[in-house]
Amino acid sequence: MTYGIKIKLLGAAMEVGRAGILVTVDDKNILLDYGVSLAGEEPGFPLHVKPRILDAVAVSHAHLDHSGAIPLLYISANPPLLTTALTATLSELLINDFLKLSKYYVPYESTELEMMKENMVYIDYDKTFEVGDVTIRFYDAGHIPGSAIIEIESSTSRIVYTGDFNLESSCLLNGADIGPVKSADVVIMESTYAEYDHPPREDNEKKFIESLYEVLEYKGTVLIPSFAVGRSQEILCVLAKYDFDYPVYIDGMAKLAGEIIAENSHLLRNPRMFEKALGMARKVKGWNMRKRIIEEPAVIVSPAGMLKGGPSVFYMEKLMERPENAVFFVSYLIPESPGRQVIETGIFSSPTKKGKVKARVEWFDFSAHSGRSQLIETVRSTKKDVNLLIIHGREEPELKLAKVAEEMGKKAYIPRLGEEILL
Repeated sequence: MTYGIKIKLLGAAMEVGRAGILVTVDDKNILLDYGVSLAGEEPGFPLHVKPRILDAVAVSHAHLDHSGAIPLLYISANPPLLTTALTATLSELLINDFLKLSKYYVPYESTELEMMKENMVYIDYDKTFEVGDVTIRFYDAGHIPGSAIIEIESSTSRIVYTGDFNLESSCLLNGADIGPVKSADVVIMESTYAEYDHPPREDNEKKFIESLYEVLEYKGTVLIPSFAVGRSQEILCVLAKYDFDYPVYIDGMAKLAGEIIAENSHLLRNPRMFEKALGMARKVKGWNMRKRIIEEPAVIVSPAGMLKGGPSVFYMEKLMERPENAVFFVSYLIPESPGRQVIETGIFSSPTKKGKVKARVEWFDFSAHSGRSQLIETVRSTKKDVNLLIIHGREEPELKLAKVAEEMGKKAYIPRLGEEILL
């Protein structure tokens, strides 16, 4: 039997993060994402791939679990790196920060990051790049600014990799363009939230705003630990949408990320709203300002979203012991992360402080991933004879989603790490 397509999972196999998918079609090797896992004490890397065999690398978006291992590929080779221009800039920002802050050995240095940048090829949405007779095209994924669904088209087949995608429009972004999914022969689909649905966006936003006012009207300060790229900007947009009238401060890497995204505002759902959001947010400048703003009724949006580092740790240490204050989580919290421990146990632990959190603690679901119903909707939209590879989720939810797909008459696969799927 002759196989036209070979797909090997280098990461994201029955796990969230550490994405890496090697696709071989028409004798061309195309690597989709190459990220790191931040779930443990040390960063986890995907399985090795020989960089010299790669004809192209395509990255879906800037988050480290999809981009953080890419510089490894540029130690001994220089394959073209296909990306949107915004993902290129945000990836550089996040990887530089990863190199600077990692307490553990990272098997590449800034030299490899520079080589990565030199080999970048920018692709706008609906534009193409040719690798021999294979065409690669990007579509808006609706996940974070610049994120892409990636289509690989050969003379005999069409493969679509969703990356992280969100069908629902948010305050910041339009929902994903899943047009290419509908005509694909093979769909490689994320399943992060295959077990449950997110609350209606408008209801969640209103509850969030009401909760902020409840704290601030009693002279409290609210810390919002948030991912620097995507989530921080989404929160600022929500505050602007509801004409929030208390002081709002933005700190850490989210400040620069916001400026970068503003330069690409044509990719946003409402550029004017984002301009308003940035205008109402005051940038924190230095330690004296940090110490001052924790004494006033205000909202502080700051990385890191899981309280694993960044200025949010300082704010948490200072605000946690006063019951009039609050910490509102809005980002995904990895098990065992300091933020997850606060939610589950009420205890915060950092290198310099450990204790019970007396401040109010809430978690609001501002996810940038498709929920269960949206994932099922995506599966339903595919061709009857599609080959569906379900990745980037925990094993049990992946199996449940595969069962739903099979009940629709689709072929569904749950690849193991290192497994090659031959089609």
